[in-house]
Parts: sequence; C-alpha cells; structure tokens
Amino acid sequence: MPTLATKDSVLDGRAEVVSYVRDTSVFYLRVRVPQKQGYRSRRIDGVSTLPEAIDKALDTYMELGTPSNPKPPRRGTKEGTKIASRSALLLHLSAHLAEQAEKCEVGVIKPSTLKNKKETLLKHLQGYLLYSGITKVGQVKVGCFDRYQVWRIETNAADGKNPPSNLTLNKEATIISGFVGYLVKKRLLDPYEAAQKQDISPKIRLSDTDYDSNPPIRDTEEWLKILVEVRAWVKEGAAHPRPRTLLHRQMFWSLLLVLKQTGMRPDEARNLRWRDVETEDVGRFSQTQWEEDMVFLQEQGIQEIDLDDVDRQSLGRVSRYVTHIRILQSKTKSTREVTSNSAEALSRWKKWQKEYLSLMKKYGNGYEYEIAEDDLVFGVPERDAVRITSYNTLNTNWRKIIDRCGSKLKGPILSEHKYTIYSLRSSRAQELMDMGVDVYLAATQLGHTVAMLEKVYARLPQRRRATQEAAHIEFGKRKTDSVMVSLDQLGKPKETNLKA
Repeated sequence: MPTLATKDSVLDGRAEVVSYVRDTSVFYLRVRVPQKQGYRSRRIDGVSTLPEAIDKALDTYMELGTPSNPKPPRRGTKEGTKIASRSALLLHLSAHLAEQAEKCEVGVIKPSTLKNKKETLLKHLQGYLLYSGITKVGQVKVGCFDRYQVWRIETNAADGKNPPSNLTLNKEATIISGFVGYLVKKRLLDPYEAAQKQDISPKIRLSDTDYDSNPPIRDTEEWLKILVEVRAWVKEGAAHPRPRTLLHRQMFWSLLLVLKQTGMRPDEARNLRWRDVETEDVGRFSQTQWEEDMVFLQEQGIQEIDLDDVDRQSLGRVSRYVTHIRILQSKTKSTREVTSNSAEALSRWKKWQKEYLSLMKKYGNGYEYEIAEDDLVFGVPERDAVRITSYNTLNTNWRKIIDRCGSKLKGPILSEHKYTIYSLRSSRAQELMDMGVDVYLAATQLGHTVAMLEKVYARLPQRRRATQEAAHIEFGKRKTDSVMVSLDQLGKPKETNLKA
C-alpha cells in the first residue's frame, strides 16, 4: 500500500484529504467504506497545495458520491429495488444538486449560492439523515426534521465549535425546504405529505436578538479607532518587498470606506465595475472663496465688470462630489442606485491601481494592462485582467484589523456579537435612520424592502440625530447647477476661462 505523506480530516470527519510520498503534489479525497473495510477515493483536480485541496474537498466529495447520471434507479428492477431500499433519498439529493449546478452554469443562481447549497445538503443534511436513519423517500414526512436544530448544536459542541446562529440555521432550513420542494415537484412524496410541505422542513424561530449578528459600529469615535489601525496596517504594507501586498491593503482600506459610506453588501462591492460608478459635482457657493477669487483677480488687474456670465458663476464655487453607484445584481435580484460621498475614496483607489500597473511595467514584469470601465472596482490588476477578490480574504483582513484594535474598542451597544464586515452596512442603516431619512428611501438605498428594513434595523440604537441627509449639500447665497465629472479629474486644479 502506498505510503501517506499527508492526511487531513475534512467534512466533519466523513472524509480525508491525503497525498502520497510518491508524489506529494497530487491530492486525493478518500471516504471509508465500512462494509468493505476499505476506502473509495478520487483525485482532487486543479490543486497543488494542501489548503487548495481542502477547499475543493466538498466538490470532490459530491463527484465521488454522485454517478455521472444521477437519476434514481427504476423501480421494479433488481438494482432499483436494492438501492431504493437503502439510499434512494441520497440519490435524489444528488439529482437535486445536479439540477442546481446546471442553473449555476447558465447564470440562474450564483456560484456562491450553489456552494452554500452543496455545503448545507452534503455536509449538514446528509449527516442528519444518517444520524436519524432516514434513507428512503417514504420517511420524509411531517416531524422528520424536528431534531435538526438540536442535532446541529450538539454536533458543533462535539467538534469543539461554537453553536450555529439561528440566522445560519434558518438559511439552512430554507435550503432544505428547497430539496423537499424538489421531491414534491418530482411527485416522489406521498400526496398527504406533499400537501403539508411547509410543515416538513426544519422550523427555526427567530427573535429580535438574532438580527444583531452584524451590529453597527457604536459611534464615530469607535469607527475612527478602526480607521487608525487600518491606516497603520496599510503603512506597514508600504515597507513590504512585494508591491502587491501594499496594493491589497490599499484596496481593502478603500473598500471599507465605500462600504461604510454606501451600505452596500460586501458581495455587491466585490462585483462592482467602474462603468457603474458615476460622479457628480454638486458644489456650493462660498463667500470666503468668492472673496479670495476677487482678491486674485484684482491682483491680476481684472475687474468684476470685465467678467462674462460664465466667469461670474465660477467665482466662489467650491466643488463637492457625490457618487451614484448602480448595483445591477444584488441579493434581492433587483437593480438600485446608491448615492454617497465616496467619490474621493474611489478616485484615490483608482489612482493607486494605475500607479501599481505603471510600477509593474517599469519593472518589466510583462504588465501591459490598462484599467478599463468594464473592470472590477475592487479587484487586483494582473498582467491581462483585474481579478475578483475572494470574500474569505475580506473577512480575514477584517478580523485582523479588529484583533489589532483589541481592547481599544468598546464594542456594540445592544448586541453581544462582535463587529463583522457587515457591521459597516448596519452602521449605514443606523446613520440613515438617525438622519430621519424617509424609510422608503432608506430601504431603496440599502436594497431592502421596507418591511425587512423595519424588521432588521428597528432595534438599532438611536443615539445620534444628524442634521443632513445622505449626500445632501447646504447651499449658501448662490448655487450653481451640478456637473457630471470623471473620477480621474478629482484633485486636479479647477479650470477657468479667466485670463490676465
């Protein structure tokens, strides 16, 4: 028998990722077969390291346990009778996932959605079915999932893990309900049970406190403490020998600012493209700036009477930029536009992207790429494209920053949970509510229904009352029409027609 080089338990002990001394760069997933006192194994393709192999273990596990044609065997045949009596339900589970995979391939559901369904059904539901002895479709009936929540909590405790939140369990229950719906659609359930489909799936009761899992940042002082650590972390990245490290940190800093200012979901920001960002100058008239402009003109020997109407309107104008961000695909499957004061952060990040590409070209690393309007905003440029940033990377960086803050942070006001990257979204919701923004407008900006906004964010602390609405500008004696501008123009000197 070949000698093992590495062996790591995965999928809650139901499988192992292994490699052999003969070639340590090749990894396999193997599952013990108790009846035969042996293993079934499958090579994990497209990986070269152990972490990569572990990450793909779930997909390989599905392939290992799923026949090329996952249709259940026909009843009445010898094979069909044998398998249907033992594992027909698992075959239907595989067929359901194969159907979901097809939907993912054509864009009906997102890859992340498919991944969540695979994990819930193959890892949690399958484990529960084995624990409960439910192997036949005929055993799927009202009450069969009554112990699902208890089983999940006990399983996590046995593995030394924290119990899953009710929100997590509720999401899993929704996915399981989808599988039950598949059985109903295929007319595999008893008609009486099918009529009570809603009562078959696990029931997870949610309380108000369950919605506090992503608590808002306590106050401005707390947010500034986080920003101090982010800035220090970015500064440390500047000393790293790899310029790419600094760029990653600059990207994360810019992303946090935009999430806080817009209330976007992290996945929405990850998929945002430059073509969906529009910048508008909604500047105001400043008496102080007007006086400074007049002094300058007089020093140049120009009198106000010599100015035309265009020149007069430019005097005293102070630029103020807002962004209109179009989110074309979101969790709610709708399109919305978010307005915020994030133009400066976006402009600076775009500048950093271009500086990085120029540096790589200077080094002669084969970089010829130029940032295009169709590129991802918060991606990292490569030689030939801009690559999307993984959600796990964002979470890892966030936890790193929060750990750096340590005891400096007071923590949330009405929640026992820690700050998450979704806390920036909750913070924006709180700001909108504190400002007295119309609930419909707030729901539109956040991509919620009014009912969901009130349900999720009604308990947020109302400690602050702002005097301005989001992106609202107070004008002085005189105002000018807003102007659409390019992000590349921010920070450049104001052009004027005035001549000495």
